Amino acid sequence: MTSNESGFSTDTQATERLELIQTAGDYLDWYQRATVLRHAGRYSEALASYDKTLELRPNDYWAWYHRGNVLADLKRYSEAVASYDKALEIKPNDYWAWYHRGNALAELKRGEAAIDSYDRALELRPKDYWGWYQRGNVLDDLNRTEEAIASYDKALKIKPNDYWAWYRRGEVLRHARRYSEAAASYQRALEIRSDDYWAWYRLGLTWQEIRDYDRAIASFKKASGLKPQDPEPHYQIACCYASDENIPDRVDRAIEFLQHTLSLDSQYYAEQVANESQFATIREDRRFQSLLKSTYDRSDF
Repeated sequence: MTSNESGFSTDTQATERLELIQTAGDYLDWYQRATVLRHAGRYSEALASYDKTLELRPNDYWAWYHRGNVLADLKRYSEAVASYDKALEIKPNDYWAWYHRGNALAELKRGEAAIDSYDRALELRPKDYWGWYQRGNVLDDLNRTEEAIASYDKALKIKPNDYWAWYRRGEVLRHARRYSEAAASYQRALEIRSDDYWAWYRLGLTWQEIRDYDRAIASFKKASGLKPQDPEPHYQIACCYASDENIPDRVDRAIEFLQHTLSLDSQYYAEQVANESQFATIREDRRFQSLLKSTYDRSDF
């Protein structure tokens, strides 16, 4: 076939068009195959399919972006960052690549670089909850307390009833020894998820730090009710009773909860009990000494 006035293609043009159609078909096949494999959790195979996709279309944003996601699934975070960088060369203003790049950098403990990526993402979507939340987590890791709290506050303006932002905000405040504010954050988290062991346990630790032992004991008891076989809340309750000199039967109550603790894990807690500074005021009491002796007699210590 030759070119003519009616517009028919030459043999060369037809061949080129067929090759282009075939290439496009191969690209879609590999891309769709990669997507299915990733959703099936077959990440190594998905990665190989995205690589085939990019052999056919080396400047395809979505293939580079999803390749980065698969590499993150495989915990190959440095390679994931490189893949997101290739995607961003093609679409420099894409929120998702900046956001996931930030996540990969956070996993690599490259906190400052992760913050830069989250900031770029949030320039594009300033009302995105996840960007603010993850940014807060990294700022906490960097001990940038005020900025972390501000980031969680931004997240909570977008999703006021999000458990995780309230809980992590409480963690930041507790580590900063701002205990009253931390307690308020944990309480907000527990209004949303009242059956969360960790929020009750951390709330107990927070009340304990400010010597509000009644509230601390109540919180630890809530935690213990959710995980009855966990010795730690029992142990902390014993510490509270031993520390609160206003409770007339504090030694008996401390011993009671130490017995619960030791019945669940005597090997670890026998040494803890022997060295715990919060038991200083009851250490010489014969009941405490008797408990400690019987525990050591039964253990390998």
